[in-house]
Amino acid sequence: MLVVWSIFLVLLWLHFEDPPKRKTPPKVIENDVESAQTGAIGEKQSLLQSTKRDSTSDDDDDDVDSEIPIWRNIPVMTTFVIYFVLKLILECLLSSTATLTSFYFNWDSGISGIYLAILGLLMLPANFVVAILASRHDDRELIVGCEVAMLLGCCGILQFTDRESYTAVQYVLFSVVIFLSTNALEGPNMSLLSKTIPKSWSLGFFNVGLLATEAGTLGRAVGDMLLSVLGYRGLDTLLNSAFRWMSISSGFCLAVTLCFFDYMEPHEKDD
Repeated sequence: MLVVWSIFLVLLWLHFEDPPKRKTPPKVIENDVESAQTGAIGEKQSLLQSTKRDSTSDDDDDDVDSEIPIWRNIPVMTTFVIYFVLKLILECLLSSTATLTSFYFNWDSGISGIYLAILGLLMLPANFVVAILASRHDDRELIVGCEVAMLLGCCGILQFTDRESYTAVQYVLFSVVIFLSTNALEGPNMSLLSKTIPKSWSLGFFNVGLLATEAGTLGRAVGDMLLSVLGYRGLDTLLNSAFRWMSISSGFCLAVTLCFFDYMEPHEKDD
């Protein structure tokens, strides 16, 4: 893992470039054009008044956005819920892997560690595919697709037969689906968050970025606590108990996204 991430860091240092910022042309106001025909004095007065009106209207729009409480901003709160759920599911998957693989397949710590390392390496191609799809599809469409895959992974990993019939192929296949979908979901979700937050919430220390980080931390903490509580019932029920809750969480997350899909459209703002 150290070698792979070191190679990735070198490639990132050599080839990554910030995209150029978009420069918007100055706006042409019809009132200014009309006032230019009436004389220099009228031109100056109209320019000052129109500029003042434009700046006042822009400030009013920003004030309206900033006055809305954060819990009433539908796209921002929806992205928070999605981020919480995906971190919850990802933490449950990674934290339970060693215990479940040892119980069902008699894997030792070395095999479990290699499997987790392979999962970690899958993050790079997953993000690469998401970057390609992001140029062709809307963020909301990518979010819904990743949530559907996450729900299928949580349902498919469940044990529907006895312990002897549960195979490592089933566990590995659907755990990979869960890992890829949760990591891929984080990209468009954070992209949508950056496009929907008001400017006033992206400044300072206590901003939306910090709140999103805390939402993810809370999701990981709840995932670990959930595994600890469900583990008291025995390892033979841990798999179904944990991922049954994960399936419910995934379904709830998908339902919330579909319910507020139209409200999650980002506003077009000039850079």
